Amino acid sequence: MASPVTAGAARRFIEHVRIPLHRDAYALALSSGLTAATGLVYWIVAAYVYSPHAVGVNSALIASMMFLAGISSLNLPNIIVRFLPEAGSRTLRLVASSYAAAALLAAVAATVFLVGVSAFAPKLGFLRGHGSMQLWFAVSSLAWCIFTIQDGVLTALGRAVWVPVENAGFSLLKLGLLVGTAALAPVYGIFVSWTIATLVAVICVNLLIFQRLAKTAPRARAGGLIVLRDRAFARYFAADYVCSVAWVSACNLMPVVVTAVAGATTNAYYALAWAVSLPVYAIAANIGTSLVLHGTMDPPSLGVLRRQAAVQGARVLVPIVLVLIVGAPYILALFGGDYAERSATLLRLLAIGTLPYLVLVLAVSAARVRRRLRTAVIAMSSQAVLALALVAPLLDRFGVTGAGVAWLASQCVVAAGLLLVGSRRREGRRRA
Repeated sequence: MASPVTAGAARRFIEHVRIPLHRDAYALALSSGLTAATGLVYWIVAAYVYSPHAVGVNSALIASMMFLAGISSLNLPNIIVRFLPEAGSRTLRLVASSYAAAALLAAVAATVFLVGVSAFAPKLGFLRGHGSMQLWFAVSSLAWCIFTIQDGVLTALGRAVWVPVENAGFSLLKLGLLVGTAALAPVYGIFVSWTIATLVAVICVNLLIFQRLAKTAPRARAGGLIVLRDRAFARYFAADYVCSVAWVSACNLMPVVVTAVAGATTNAYYALAWAVSLPVYAIAANIGTSLVLHGTMDPPSLGVLRRQAAVQGARVLVPIVLVLIVGAPYILALFGGDYAERSATLLRLLAIGTLPYLVLVLAVSAARVRRRLRTAVIAMSSQAVLALALVAPLLDRFGVTGAGVAWLASQCVVAAGLLLVGSRRREGRRRA
């Protein structure tokens, strides 16, 4: 029989999770956790089945696909979370038109990318001479574009609890395909397994969305219907798109730059450290997504919700960061001795970077709710420019660890600036 203390703690935890802000944030964080666990196993298998050069080539190829999908998605994952709850009877039409616009742009972007790298960046011409793989790259960029948007659709429809299910299925499927594709595609097997799983996930999830979830979307609140041609919405869209492109560029152009400067093998050491740390960044981003959703529903409580999200984020992230700092060489040893030797310091730097990143996420999320994005645009753009500008010289000086120094420095500088600006604004309001 449970003790009164245990029963009381369980009751408080259940009450805590029943709060929509916390429930959705934990559902999205659980999705990141499942992705992290299966992703770790996935890259361990990849590291043993494929050479470091192949791992580096495929990770740069996946990053290129994600970059193209990111700029083509028109920031719709964030736009959908912010505005789909207000769409009412137009939910299905808004989702379908969002997919169509993003998919068309992704197809164009992938074509331009393939032509451009072949002509101007021969080191990055991964698919030169492979016509069928070039076509598959274009299709995969389109599918990944929709894949990134559909999580926002599920969250906006109040079904964030489906996101962990979706991502767990995707992760397990790509892991199951990984070994089989090694024999069929010894060079590009990692990319093929990843993208086949993406396509399956897109088909299954959107059958659920269009056949069931979107048809039962709640009615829009009075006066809340969005007007897509409204000038204020256009300004919001443009500013938030700049924020999205900045983040996508910072994340996905880093391995491309590392490959161009130091080669595919060095990028393998960067890519696997980034693969371990990326789910921790996703946890912070998911907490921000939940803040946007619930701050939109209850704007007067945004300040309280932001403080709750900050405390929740710190409680989740700090222990994970400490584990990664201490366990970096042991975690990377799972990929092989070379990875543990070359990437341990890099992983520590990337892990520490999640803490200033949480400051950035919460500031940008609050700005999205308020529809005042000037500071967010400056912050996100500054982080991307700093990271990408520093990585090449620091790679020459410190090797692959230099990429971690560039990343952490950019996060800390921007977070410090945001805290300073926020402090001055609070001081100004007190004086007023």
